[in-house]
Amino acid sequence: MIFQHPQLLGLLALPVILAFWEWTRRGQPIAMPFDHGHQGRGRILQFMVLCANCLPAALLAIAIIFFAHPMTYTPPEVERKLNNVQFVLDTSGSMAEDHGSQAQGRHRRFDSAMDAIEQFITYRQGDAFGLTIFSRTFIHWLPLTLDTQSIPLSKRFIEPNNPKLDPPSMGRHGLPDEFWGGTFIGKALHGAADMLAQRPEGDRMIILMSDGESDDIKPPLDAAVIEHLRAEKITVFSIMLTGDKISEPLINITRATGGEVFNAVTPEALASVFKSIDEMKKVVVLEKRPRVIDFYDPLFIPALSLLGVSVLALFGLRFTPW
Repeated sequence: MIFQHPQLLGLLALPVILAFWEWTRRGQPIAMPFDHGHQGRGRILQFMVLCANCLPAALLAIAIIFFAHPMTYTPPEVERKLNNVQFVLDTSGSMAEDHGSQAQGRHRRFDSAMDAIEQFITYRQGDAFGLTIFSRTFIHWLPLTLDTQSIPLSKRFIEPNNPKLDPPSMGRHGLPDEFWGGTFIGKALHGAADMLAQRPEGDRMIILMSDGESDDIKPPLDAAVIEHLRAEKITVFSIMLTGDKISEPLINITRATGGEVFNAVTPEALASVFKSIDEMKKVVVLEKRPRVIDFYDPLFIPALSLLGVSVLALFGLRFTPW
């Protein structure tokens, strides 16, 4: 505890002097007829009366402390540096192919990607996340936001549609492959970069998940993508949801931004990839200086209690005035 006006604390000598005087003064003794008898000394009652007489001094001490303006320091606030993460998810028809074990029922590449995204945003709370889906073109399905509940809820509306694997009779209503089919990674990266560029603060990161090659990043088109990402200071991590060799242009784009490329042929491998990304992009904690705030709260209850007891003592707990 500190005080804004510590010089006033010297006045605490006054209630101490008043209390000392109350305990040591003799008053004006008057001889009474029963004084020459064998009455008890009344030590307990005398102690209670002396304590009651010291209550005003105690109230004066608390009043002086109030005037001195007690303050305290709040614990240092911990603030994390914001990371802006845009998921760029391939939702072409091939993402409906099986991924990992099918022992628990149909599990697609798209399902693995959405499950990994949901886990990642759970243990990276505090970052801003957005979702861009792409195939022949791209859609910024969810802009960057700290409220990430919309990402898991969007799964039903953006799932891939592959009539060869899931006939219309199965009732799937994802994005039609007729106009959505194809894989254009370069176009999606350009669009995600423009989205991230709107963020005035924080690191910028793209996590790309796909299962195919793209013609719009082959040389010399990859140079324009790299230049755009570098200009916006965006780090890209690329995840291929197959065991196929990752194309050289995608490797070049990813590593030119400071990111890394991964293969993830199972859901478990994909979860490990996201853990690796989390390790590479550590949460940066910023500690603010503590603030000074008023510290009257601990004094209110003692002050009210002393005031109440003082009022009750006025109803008779005092020495005889004569």
